Amino acid sequence: MSTAVAERPAPNQSLVAKFAGRYNIDPNKLLATLKATAFRQRNNRDITDEQMAALLIVADQYKLNPFTKEIFAYEDKGAIVPVVSVDGWARIINEHPAFNGLEFRYSEEMDTPAAGKACPVWCEILIYRKDRDRPTIVREYLDETYQGPRGENKVNGPWQSHTKRMLRHKVLIQGARIAFGFAGIYDEDEADRIVERDMGAADMARPATGQVVAMPQAKPKAKQIEQQEATTLQQPARAQQQAEPVERVTAAEQPGRRAQQSQAVEDVEANDLATDGEKQWVRNKLNAAEIPVQEALDALGLSTPDTLDGLTRDAFVALQDYIRENG
Repeated sequence: MSTAVAERPAPNQSLVAKFAGRYNIDPNKLLATLKATAFRQRNNRDITDEQMAALLIVADQYKLNPFTKEIFAYEDKGAIVPVVSVDGWARIINEHPAFNGLEFRYSEEMDTPAAGKACPVWCEILIYRKDRDRPTIVREYLDETYQGPRGENKVNGPWQSHTKRMLRHKVLIQGARIAFGFAGIYDEDEADRIVERDMGAADMARPATGQVVAMPQAKPKAKQIEQQEATTLQQPARAQQQAEPVERVTAAEQPGRRAQQSQAVEDVEANDLATDGEKQWVRNKLNAAEIPVQEALDALGLSTPDTLDGLTRDAFVALQDYIRENG
C-alpha cells in the first residue's frame, strides 16, 4: 500500500491564482514553471495536473515555497510524495502560532555507526506550546534512524559526514509532528524508505528536486527456486528443445552490430552521469557558500576531480545533500 499523496482533482483557478500571486508569477505559466523547475523529475518525466494539485494543496496548507526547495517531489508508484526539507520544517515550526521554544538533550553514551561519525545513541527534543502547561518530549535513537551509504556504489551522504546533525534533524521533525499534528508531509530519509519499501532496494538518484526510481525485479522465494531446480533436473530434454536459437551475425554485419553495441554502452554511461547544468549548479552553490569544491568532495569521500568531470548521479545526490546541510 503506497503512502504517497492521493491524486486529487486538477487545481482550480482560485488555488493556482492564489499560489501564483504569492510569488508574482503569471497564473497561466505557474504549472509549467513548477514542472520545469521545483517539481522537475529525472529524465523529465511528466507530472500530471492531478499530482500538481496534490503538491499545491500541501504547499499552500503549510505555506511552503517550492522555489527555495522547502518542498519538492518524490515519485512513488506513479504517485507523488511531498517531501519537506529541513529548512521547510524549521519554518513551519517557527511560524506556528502556539510555538513557544524548544530544547535538545543528548545521551552521554556514544556510538559510531558503519561509515559514520561518533554520535550520541539518542537525541531528545522538548517543544513548548503557549497553550499547554507541559512540553512535548520526543526521543529518537541513532540505531533506528541512521542511513548507510546510498546506491550500488555506496556513496557517502549527510548521515556519514554529519551524523550528529542528522540525528538532531530527525528528532526535530518527529517532535514537530507530535507537538503540532503536522501530517501528509515527509522528510527526505522517509521518502527514500517509502520508495525502498514499496519498490525494493534500488539505485536512486535525484536531480534538482525530484526522484525517479529504477524498478528492481522481485527475487524468487526459496520454494520457487527448489521447484525450478527440480523441474530442470527432471526435464533436461525439454529444456534443450525449447532453447532459443542462437542468432548468427555474418562478417558483413559485424561492424554495424559493434557500432550499435558501442552506442548502447555510451548511452547507458551518459545516463549515469550528472548533466553539465547539474555540475554548474553544484559549483554555483558551493561558491555561494564559500566552500571549495575539493573540500566538499573530500568530506563525502568522493574521488571525482574538482573539475567535476565524470560526476555520477549518486555523487550529485550526495553533493546536493551536503550543500543543503552546509550552504
